[in-house]
Amino acid sequence: MSLDDIPLPPGAAREGGPTTNWSALFHAYGTATDTAEVLAGPLEAAGDHLWSAILHQGSVWPATPPVLSSVAGRLAEAPLLGLRFVRDVASSVRFGDGAEELRAEVAAAPTREWTAAYVAADEDEQVDLWSDDDGTGDLVLAAAALDCWDLLPELVDPVAAFLDDPDERVRTCAWATVTRLLDHPAAAAAHGPHLLPRLTRAAGAAGSVEERAALVMDLGDLGGDPAAFLADPSPLVRCAAATTRPLADDPAAHAELLAAARTPTAFDALSDLPRFGGGPARWTLVAVLCDRVRDLSRLHEPALAALPHAFRLAPCPDLGPYLKAHFPTGLPEHPTPEQASLARELAARDDLWSPVNGNRRITLAQLGLPVDRETWWAVG
Repeated sequence: MSLDDIPLPPGAAREGGPTTNWSALFHAYGTATDTAEVLAGPLEAAGDHLWSAILHQGSVWPATPPVLSSVAGRLAEAPLLGLRFVRDVASSVRFGDGAEELRAEVAAAPTREWTAAYVAADEDEQVDLWSDDDGTGDLVLAAAALDCWDLLPELVDPVAAFLDDPDERVRTCAWATVTRLLDHPAAAAAHGPHLLPRLTRAAGAAGSVEERAALVMDLGDLGGDPAAFLADPSPLVRCAAATTRPLADDPAAHAELLAAARTPTAFDALSDLPRFGGGPARWTLVAVLCDRVRDLSRLHEPALAALPHAFRLAPCPDLGPYLKAHFPTGLPEHPTPEQASLARELAARDDLWSPVNGNRRITLAQLGLPVDRETWWAVG
């Protein structure tokens, strides 16, 4: 294989069509020849390949740019799947002002030679290439990410075609996707001036609580003003508005976050929205609340409400932020009433102290907190 066979950047072959030389590209599991077969079939059947090989745990690969372009051109076949894939890729390549510096570093590295060696190697040799890598392999992946980044402005129009889809789920996903695409300065400059007012109107006219909440959060992501939605009849919409960046210092938004966090699973009614990636929406609520409100007298009741959900993952997104807020430097010798109360309530829950619960040990250790129950009893 010659270097001329390797489309880095994909350029004319990035549409993912018959001109793409898939044997000169690779994904998370090796050379991308199987990708051609997947794309030749129905898009709705490609999900496993897209989120395992092409976008692997949030990482993009040399095969990702032509696949991204191909999926964007086929959105009508499977709108929800296609829009989510475009959004997830866009979320993985958010460079901002750092793109040009990285581009110069990529241009100075032997990325084409490294890629040629990689796609020509067998599986064991490919492992060795990564093991012996001097950083060139990482720059190959960076080049792929930059190719995806450069594609984002071109994808706004195909995605925007679904903003008025009759299916609410498709509309919601399309707005979430276009919001991520507008992270690219060129996309924002070209499309932001007309999409932001359109999003504001759509949020005000949305019929369901779920769609309204989703659009309000998208509005905040685009720098719009979601303050009016703090008066929405739905507590879910009020809380959604309160999580947005423009309201980070708003006392009324803080009050909504605190009220919602006292019954955190209620916010999980929004968990199916694309922005939460399949995780419970309450994790976003907890993270935002603990980032913005530092007064333990106000955080304490929400922290106690999180205890029934603690240590199901590590690090624990339900309780971990509260523990960090209450005990930023470890367990204190002279605890405040809030610290003593949380320690006592944590120690009192038998369900959190199973000897086989590794999530508890990992979470506490990462926070610099003791992993034995007796120490927590002593504080409380």
